[in-house]
Order: sequence, then C-alpha cells, then structure tokens
Amino acid sequence: MKLRIYLADLTHTGLGIATEAFPLNIGVIGSYCLKNFKDEVDIKLFKFPEELKEAIDKEKPDILGCSNYSWNCNLSYHFANYVKSIDKNILTVFGGTNYPYDAYNQKFFHEKRPNMDIHIFYEGEKSFAKIVERALTCGRDIKKMFVDPIAGCQFLRKDGELICGEKIKRIKYLDEIPSPYSTGLLDKFFSQKLSILVETARGCPFKCNFCNAGDAYYNKVNQFSNEYVAEEFTYVAKMANKFDVRHVTICDNNFGMIPRDAKTAELIYSLKQKYNWPKSVSVWTGKNSKERIIEATRLLGETMNISMAVQSMDPKVLENISRANIKLDHYKAIATELKSQGRAQHGEIISPLPGETFASFTKGFSDLLDTDVTKVENHTIQILHGTPYADNKKYIEDHGYNIKSRIVPLDYGKYTNDSYVFDYEKVGVATKDFSFDEYIKSRKITLIANLCFNGNTFEALKKYVLSIGLKRSDWIKYLYKNMDKFDDPIKKIFKSFIEESKSELWDSEEEMVKYYSKEENYKKLINGEEGRNVVYSHVTMIMADQTQTLIDNVVSLSKEFIESHGIIASYVAPAANINDELEELKKYIKCMTFDSFNFKDNLELSKKFEFKYDIYTWLKTLEDKSLKDFYDEKSVMIDFKYEQDTLDLKRDAFKRYGDTVSGIVKCIQRTGGAQYFHRKAVSI
Repeated sequence: MKLRIYLADLTHTGLGIATEAFPLNIGVIGSYCLKNFKDEVDIKLFKFPEELKEAIDKEKPDILGCSNYSWNCNLSYHFANYVKSIDKNILTVFGGTNYPYDAYNQKFFHEKRPNMDIHIFYEGEKSFAKIVERALTCGRDIKKMFVDPIAGCQFLRKDGELICGEKIKRIKYLDEIPSPYSTGLLDKFFSQKLSILVETARGCPFKCNFCNAGDAYYNKVNQFSNEYVAEEFTYVAKMANKFDVRHVTICDNNFGMIPRDAKTAELIYSLKQKYNWPKSVSVWTGKNSKERIIEATRLLGETMNISMAVQSMDPKVLENISRANIKLDHYKAIATELKSQGRAQHGEIISPLPGETFASFTKGFSDLLDTDVTKVENHTIQILHGTPYADNKKYIEDHGYNIKSRIVPLDYGKYTNDSYVFDYEKVGVATKDFSFDEYIKSRKITLIANLCFNGNTFEALKKYVLSIGLKRSDWIKYLYKNMDKFDDPIKKIFKSFIEESKSELWDSEEEMVKYYSKEENYKKLINGEEGRNVVYSHVTMIMADQTQTLIDNVVSLSKEFIESHGIIASYVAPAANINDELEELKKYIKCMTFDSFNFKDNLELSKKFEFKYDIYTWLKTLEDKSLKDFYDEKSVMIDFKYEQDTLDLKRDAFKRYGDTVSGIVKCIQRTGGAQYFHRKAVSI
C-alpha cells in the first residue's frame, strides 16, 4: 500500500474564511515529495478543517503534515490531537515560521504540544522528504521513526531530550521543486474562493531583527528560472481566468530588486492582455533600490501597489533593528515619481520599536504623510518566534517590552467536537521609551489617517490643503487633536475604538481562551463585536453608516484648520471665497462616496451634478494649482459613475465576505482601501 499523506495548510472558518490564500506552502512540499517517491506515496492537500475532518474520518492517514503560523498553530495542533485520538501511530509533522530558533525555546514548544511528533526547521521540502524516507524504511512503525535524528527536523525523545537533526542546506536551484500549479496539484483550490500565491525567488539579504527572515540562513536569494516562472504563471492565468480569480500575491521577500523581476512584470503584463488576469497584484518590494523597483514594475501601472516600508524614520531606532533606509529626500522623490505615473504607493511603519519615542514616532509618521504616498500604515509590532522579541528574555527586559496577546481576527471556530479553537498573536504595546498611553495615542492617529488620508476618499481635501501652502501632516494632526468635535455618532465610534484597542489585549493566552470559551463571549466573536481588526472595523463602521456625517465634520474642521493658519475669507476667487470652495469640495466628495457600500444589484449607476469649479480637471492636474483657477461662470457638469471593474469588485467581495461589518472589513483590507468601492468622476 502507498504511504497515505495528508498535508494541511488550515484556515479558520468560524466566521467565514479567515486566510483565503492558496496553500502554496504544502503544494511545494507535496510536489517535491511526489517527484522523489512517485508511486510510493498518496498525497492529498487540505485548506479547510471541515474537509480534513471528513477525510480523516473516512480514511485515516499515515502522516498528517500541518503548517504552523501564528494564525493557524492551534488549529493545526487541534487536528494533531484529533488524529492521535483515533490512532497513536499516525505521525504528526509541523513546519512553518511560528517556531523558535534556539534549543531552549524549541524544547519548550514541543513540551507544550506532546501530540506534535516532529517539527521541521527552515526550508521544508528536503526535510519532509527525509521524514517520508524514514517512514517508508521503518514500515510505518512509528517507534522506529525516532531511533536516530532526522536531517532538518527536531523531536522530543521519551526521556525528554530534544533531538536535532543536522541542518539541511537550502535548495539553490529551485527548479528542483516541480511546480504545484503546472503539475495540477493545486487545481482544486481555484474554485474555493482563494487568492493565488506564487513565488519566483526565496531569501532576503536584509537582517531586520523583528523579522524571522532576517536569520542568516535566508540571506542568500535563490531563484526559479525564467522558464519555470513563465510556465507556472501561464498555467495560473488560464485557470484563474476560467474560475474568475482576480488577484495574485507574489510572496517573494523583495520583489523588484532582482534584475530578472522586470521580465516577470513583462510576463504578467502579457498575460493580462491575453487572459485578462490578474486584475491586481500584491508584492513586498525591496527595502532600497526603489528606482529599480519602479522601473521593473512600470508596465503593471496601477495594477500593482508599491510598498515603501520604512518601519521607522529615526536613525537610532534603525540601528537598533539592524536596518538601513533610503534618505527621506530620496524617498520623497520616488513617491512623487510614482504619483506622476498615477500609481498607488504606501508607506509602512512598525511601532513601538526599540528606542522609538512618541515624539520620534509622530515625526516619522508626519514625514511620511508629507511625501506623495497614497497611504501610511502603522502596524503594532508582532512578537515573532525566530526574533529576539520572542526568544531572547534579556532583549525583552533591556527594552522594557510590555507584551500582550490578542485574537488574530477571524481565527476561531468549532471543528471536531464541542470545544472551541482560537489562534492568537503576541504584540508589543509599550517599551521603556514608549508608554501604553502613548500607544493608545498612536492608535488614534492611525485611525484618523486611515479615515481621512489613506486612499482617495478625501483626495480633494488633501490636494486643497497642499494648494494653499499647508502641510497634510499638520492637517491630520489637527483632526486628531479635535476628535472631540466630531458629531456624537462618530464620537461614539471613536470611544468604542479606544475601549477595544485596550480590551483586545490580554496578559495571558490562558485567560483569553477561558473568556472566549464561554458561549456568551464566543457569540461576541461570531457577531463581529470582538476579536476583529480594530482599526479597519471602526473605519468601516464610520464609512458604512456615517459617511455623510464624517464628510461634514472633516470639511468643517478643515476650515478651522485653514483659518488657524491665518488663511481667511479674504482669500477670494472670482465670485467665490474659501467657504464656497470647501462647500464645493464637500459636495464632490459626497457624490463620489454615495452608496459605496451598497452591495445590491439595483444601484443607480450614473449620477450627474453641476459644480462651480472644474474639480475633476483640477484633481487630474499634477501641479499644486489653486482651485480658484478652475472656476467656471457657466458651471461644470460632472458624472459620478460605477465602472464595471468596481461593480465586479463589489460583487466578488460580497460573494466572498458578505455585507456585514466583518465582511466589509475584509473587503477593505483585501482590496487595499475603501476607495475601490467609490464612484469614478467623469467630466462631461
């Protein structure tokens, strides 16, 4: 009989599909295994826990291999427990980045999970093949599996000793791994509402200490060949077109830095012309060499968002995290160049990093707002295994990290019995230089930036502030400092945001699990009241239900902000003043955002309105010209229409996530922002 192997990259499904990415990780493990053992193994791949349970109940495996990430570690272990309850001789194997790099913590990790037999460390293809080879040799006798070390793997012996096999060298010529796409191994997932993942290279030359890819093991970048990439992408394009899968994520660590990446961009462009795929592309771009990245991806235009992550703008903090950024002037020039090409780009920072103060955080955040990036994201630092933030007690103490646990949004459910399964992450919410109160302040700034700066909802106001000689960072800070002046319905949501930013944090995983295991509290997760992305959910609550009020409030406060800088009603345009200009801008924004989150099919697709100013043309002008120069005595007619791509996006998002607050949060996250649901203005 063939060795029966189940490989699972599980996602929670308690409240919809939590992680809808293709299981590329187990795909490459499976394809490499099939190449080496051919007719000796029978391999099945799984994404959904319900499907895995059904398969186990019908026909138990000899080996269950599960991915291990912060968003599915406990779900994977839940199924390790489940198969062991059926048959103790089923071998359970884990692999993934949610695993310590030092022996002390590795042993502790195993001790907490006695039903996890083996954990692979580093790359998995060769290591898993070594496990299969051992299983075939020992005739499925699980006791014989642990007589000797297994290369690339670790396990606990019965006497409690951690047994570590020798480190396996990385695969240098990645074409050794048959494509799980081209071989058809991943075919079934095209019809399962999943988002496509591909990789063209592995490794990262940078050593950022908050990222487990900064380990020296990964510093060399290895590539798949051009021929391999072309064959795989073409196969994916045909299948994606057939099943109407629109998005692809290239999961290379630094796409655009390798000279070959320009050819990949050309390939994607040609596939888009031939197969109308992909509609959008997500990548993690390089930490420097931005000009090369811009040039390499130029063909893809607005299809691809360019990430311009800096993590911090403070030199001392960058030194602390072993990172170097490009100079701010250089960064601004690149952002301006991307803007001139009509391409979206966003800046990202992480807080609180070692040595960051609230003053240096706000300065760095402001510096990014004053470039031409389209959005700025602030991520709370995740405490990841394989970094000193999780595995080095002295490092944590030296920097005074206050570490909390929180539910990973949507990562919970009931699967094999009456017990609940929760996955959670650890985050740093304060240091000796950055207090918890300052953490909450930084979250409030992040919320205001997500509401008023990110995307194009308030693009007209952002341009207007610049055109009269003021800074966008000062504008955002004014809105932040005057959050108490918003109308009561929005202030109520602001209050909820602050409360939930605190209540989502737990001192221990045990305390959190005990709380949510109570039926009445679990219902809060299922109803989307708790355990959600706090920033996006509150942005969504406002955008979905209070858009018109938000626009009124932001325009009113913007007028106060402008007047506080001595720019008053004496600023006169032909037959108009600053009050008229702001009223026209408010009308324009309301027309653009009207019924953005109405997912029904009976939408009024076109709405025409008259304006005193040609706002449409003004917004298209790259120079910071004054709005008064676009005054028209005869008035201007502007049509606000839903383009077909927007309607398709709405329907696809509704089909995937639903029109609840939780569903709309996912819609905004996965598409890149609320702006993708707005009407497009057309001058007539």
